[in-house]
Amino acid sequence: MTDTIKYSLGALGLIFILFLYNRSSQSSFKMESHAIYDGSNEDIYRIKLSENDKEIELVRNDSTWSISQVDSLIVKENQIDKIFDRLLKVEKEILITSKEEKWEKFGVDDSLARHIQVFDENDNEILHYLFGNSGQDWQHNYTRKNGSPDVYRTNDNVYFLLNTNTTYWGKKPPDPKPPVDLDSTVINND
Repeated sequence: MTDTIKYSLGALGLIFILFLYNRSSQSSFKMESHAIYDGSNEDIYRIKLSENDKEIELVRNDSTWSISQVDSLIVKENQIDKIFDRLLKVEKEILITSKEEKWEKFGVDDSLARHIQVFDENDNEILHYLFGNSGQDWQHNYTRKNGSPDVYRTNDNVYFLLNTNTTYWGKKPPDPKPPVDLDSTVINND
């Protein structure tokens, strides 16, 4: 073998070894994420959303949802579906900080954040998370569990789903159709 082939094989072997080392070291940076709620949707009977002094409660009776204290609106089922399919399935991706003094920066302190509280049939709190939407990142939010100092970045922007306006969650029921007066209808036998 010539020296050129020996050097080429040596360089190729070194590149292969560096590739394997890089691959194994990159696997330690694999991001693991966890959904904020992994229980059954059937266990949820009440959802409370709040921001500042505004709050709204969605209450389940059998399979029907209603807005507490608002009898004039019926709940939009697609909005309830978004809670279960998107909001409660949002994942905590990256730990951003564990320092309470940085909560305001990420919008997750008690006064700036939007809260979601979920309760079971016996009115026991299942979860309570605070969401913030601070900064220029419109694809993600920041969240922390109530009572925990850890702030995480989420994998999805769900901040808009924490809306406390009743018209976002409900709509006017359809107007009842007037009864048809059969006596005044004319039948044409032509």
